[in-house]
Amino acid sequence: MNVAEFLLAIVQRLGTDTGFSLTGGMAMHFNRAAAESPLHMIYCNHEQAVAAAADGYAKAREFQTAGLAIVTSGPGVTNTITSVASAYYDSVPMFILAGQVKTADINAFGVRSRGAQETPHLELMRPVTKLAFRYIPSEVDDDALAANMAQALAGRKGPVFVEVPLDVQPRQMDDADARLDRIVARIHEIIRDDRSTGEAAVGSIMQALATAKRPVLVVGNGLRIAGVSRADIRALVEQTGIPALFTWASFDLMDFDHPSNFGSAGGLAPTHSNRILQNADVVVFLGARLDLLTTAFNPQNYGRAAHRFVVECDQPEIDKNQGQANTTFLRENVAGVADALLARAGDVVVDPSWIGRCRQWRAEDRAEEAGAFGERRLNTFQVSRVLSASKQARYLVPTASGYATEGLARFYQPREGATFAWAGHTLGSMGLGLPTAIGAAAGRHGEPVVCVEGDGGVLLNVQELFTVRANPDLPLTVVVLNNGGYQSIMQSQKRAFGKEFGASEASGLTTVNFELLAELAGLPFIRCDTLDAFEAVMSDAAPARRFIELMVVEDGYRGPSVQTKFDADGKPYSTDIGDVAWSR
Repeated sequence: MNVAEFLLAIVQRLGTDTGFSLTGGMAMHFNRAAAESPLHMIYCNHEQAVAAAADGYAKAREFQTAGLAIVTSGPGVTNTITSVASAYYDSVPMFILAGQVKTADINAFGVRSRGAQETPHLELMRPVTKLAFRYIPSEVDDDALAANMAQALAGRKGPVFVEVPLDVQPRQMDDADARLDRIVARIHEIIRDDRSTGEAAVGSIMQALATAKRPVLVVGNGLRIAGVSRADIRALVEQTGIPALFTWASFDLMDFDHPSNFGSAGGLAPTHSNRILQNADVVVFLGARLDLLTTAFNPQNYGRAAHRFVVECDQPEIDKNQGQANTTFLRENVAGVADALLARAGDVVVDPSWIGRCRQWRAEDRAEEAGAFGERRLNTFQVSRVLSASKQARYLVPTASGYATEGLARFYQPREGATFAWAGHTLGSMGLGLPTAIGAAAGRHGEPVVCVEGDGGVLLNVQELFTVRANPDLPLTVVVLNNGGYQSIMQSQKRAFGKEFGASEASGLTTVNFELLAELAGLPFIRCDTLDAFEAVMSDAAPARRFIELMVVEDGYRGPSVQTKFDADGKPYSTDIGDVAWSR
């Protein structure tokens, strides 16, 4: 077994059964080893897509199995950086195995360039990975290798980048099988030890809940990443009886119609969700890190009247919020805290009048929403309703950037265990939807996946339609929301400058013939101009491989939202989420 085979064997023994690659000279031994291994290899057409597909695969495996990207040196690595950064910010476990020039050619002189296609990979990757290291067996012993590889799946998960010079990849590994057993066993030990009991943290939380009149749980995506099952999350909410709020990254963890699901509070959110959060007296954040987007750029105000308990395993996330009033930070693995809370759920008593008030606010808000968006038009409100009801869209991969997709996050209603798996939630990069969905389709092992992209975003990785064509076993439906350009950019430009540029056909872009793209990809093409047409094509009997173009009608309204205003000195500020209300 050589070095390339050895590293791939570690990844496989950790449960990864699919890899993504774009072949290249400096990764030739990785490429051969992967092709001759039991791995199912999918060859993408751009390295950005390789890493995005590995991200999508890991998310489809509920963050419990690492994605695998194999790329060559130089531009092969630099092309992955956007996708790797996206995975890092979303805490996605991933291994990037990268070739490098032979050791004699690595730049040790401080010149701009030495080896052919050489780039300082480690320096580039360290800010956007949990760990980036060069593997040479004589320099990295087995204990260090195990500790390094475990980083992808331990603690706050994330990508691990491994660079291997070309002349090191084919070197033979002595006593390989026994060493593999020891290394993989050590990795599992590190991961297992990371899940603390959480008993100490739960004691302070339970003490606060004992006197709380208006408690709230905020369930974040960190619970899923930490390995807490949907069944246990549902049991925790049901058995404590505490009203549950979610984030845009986690709102699919509980069915929309569950009586204890009160939506996602924030800057663009149901008004009842914001009212509940801002009227709470104790808020327990489980797997939510008080990021700026979730908190409408005002973390201190998010649950302003409550004492807040934030469970967080990442010390820098705690440090950034230190000094906030009425906030207790508990540095724990949130999975252990959730286990301990569930064990003591029967001790929690919630005032029925608080539950009743929350349900009343929710009913009033939903009635307002139905009145505002009930017209049968092909807008994102209605598109979301169709996708929510479709058996074909039980696993949905929306792009994380674009005006139309904001509506999906706002209006999608997960049911029957449906998953809303963002393609780059935190970074919000255009173009990651299609390759992420390819990875998800591979990770779902035959279950249908629906990718929802914008007409602008799909072009950033349009070459991956040929990856879909090359893999006819992937049950992937591509839905393009065609709103005539970069609507979010158009709206921002018009607000700021009164005109647009480079955002639509009227300002420098061109109209795309999506039917021709679908034909080139070998996908049946359907164009929908009406809501009735879209409902028909998303019926239960619909085939799993299609390209659907939706001619959406958008007026830009998503319901009440936080507004940016300016004080007397011209300093911008956001309005309070609790003050957001419907107006006619």
